[in-house]
Amino acid sequence: MKSIFKAVAVVTIFSVFTRLLGFFFRIYLTRKLGAEGIGLFQMATSVLGIFTTLISSGLPLTTAKLVSKYEANSELKKRNKVVSSALIIALVIATISSLVIYLLKSIWCIILTDSRAVELLIILLPSIICSAIYAVFRGAMWGQNDYFNCGLTELIEQIIRFALTFIMLFTITDYFVATKYSAIAFNLTCLLSALITAFIYFKKGKLNFKKGEYRNIIKSAVPITGVRLANSLVQPLTTLIIPNMLILSGYSTSEAVSSFGVIMGMTFPMLFVPMAIIGSISMVLIPSISSMMSKNQYDSIQENITKSLDVSIFISMIFIPLYLSVGDLIGIVLYDNTLSGVLLQLSAICVLPITLCNLTGSILNALNKEVKSFLNYIVGSVILFISLIAFTPLVGINSIIISFFLSMLTITTLNIRMIKRSIPNIKFNLFNLSLKYALIIIPTSLLGHFVSNICLNVFNNFISACIGGGISILFTLLLCKIFNLYDISKLITLIKKKRKNTI
Repeated sequence: MKSIFKAVAVVTIFSVFTRLLGFFFRIYLTRKLGAEGIGLFQMATSVLGIFTTLISSGLPLTTAKLVSKYEANSELKKRNKVVSSALIIALVIATISSLVIYLLKSIWCIILTDSRAVELLIILLPSIICSAIYAVFRGAMWGQNDYFNCGLTELIEQIIRFALTFIMLFTITDYFVATKYSAIAFNLTCLLSALITAFIYFKKGKLNFKKGEYRNIIKSAVPITGVRLANSLVQPLTTLIIPNMLILSGYSTSEAVSSFGVIMGMTFPMLFVPMAIIGSISMVLIPSISSMMSKNQYDSIQENITKSLDVSIFISMIFIPLYLSVGDLIGIVLYDNTLSGVLLQLSAICVLPITLCNLTGSILNALNKEVKSFLNYIVGSVILFISLIAFTPLVGINSIIISFFLSMLTITTLNIRMIKRSIPNIKFNLFNLSLKYALIIIPTSLLGHFVSNICLNVFNNFISACIGGGISILFTLLLCKIFNLYDISKLITLIKKKRKNTI
């Protein structure tokens, strides 16, 4: 258990710093590119994401599993063969993907409906090759349980990207020129990240191309990649559907792209801030549950799952009142954009299904229920697209919030149902617990909003947001303690244990 706490602590520390830096980078980038520029960048990267998923999903995980297996048996030559074979496969896929994108430029122009987004997509092509190298070597580090270097390389990558982008955009005033330079900075970042991970790997390992492990890697990676590929298709499909639906609803092309850029590039990243903590729990929980499954330790599995779900709900219920009370001010302070803040308030409730969907999906993967998790995701995606088509003509850009909430809620519900079927006698009732939390955050959110509005008569937006949001969170924690919804002292004790284990 101590090793799990230590691993979670290491992953969490790096994840928090990386996401925090990425968060500030996103603020800087959206301010520099503007709503339309960030919308174009989002379109290009959504398509790019489909092809990088072919490399960065199944291959790293398979590499990690096989490297871990061979290292445990001291079969270092086979470990080297795994990394070498995975590297060849990744580079072949990356090369084919780059050719497909480049040779089908005219088709992408039709699909994305904006030639500027396609121009950005072509500029970003070198990042696919670099990502292939990075993914394999990082998978090797994961398989060696080298969580420190895994986290360190991600943090360094974020620092490099921020620095390069800032330097390259310092004197640029035209938003589209700035967007193109951002794409170039991204390419350079991927290149340097690939070189760093390769350097770390070669300090302990080697490459061995004799009689590779191609068959084992492909056999294991294909189904995982299939699941992740289906996931990655959702974003580009929404990129196609939402702007076009907005245009049909009366928006101009510029308004549609700008509104899409605001909600996807400014508002939604705020909703995923809690994942800095939840993501580290998921990363460590998967191998932990897998190990317990092999030993039939179902009592320990139940304990780990229920505690993880409790922590996830508790963390979500801290962020929801914050966004409800001062979300409008957060949008102005961070992005100088009123719409992003209003949308953040409206979408605050989505934080809970986002965190639970991620965690329950990871739990199902650990329980060897990847196919079930995939089917649940497909059902949720169908609901997402149907809702977008149905609600966009009625409520415009707000349809994304409604559709996303219904989709995440459906997936979470189906995942929880499958977990209960897979683990004998597991008991938890997330609906009742969430309802109790809701009865608390409604008054605390109203209180925080009321206080922030009063503070605006005296202070600026930033100070008013801090005071109103702080009061909202403080009273939420206080009421949680009074009504015994979550023992905060246990969480503090757990954090202290993690710190001790990292020393």
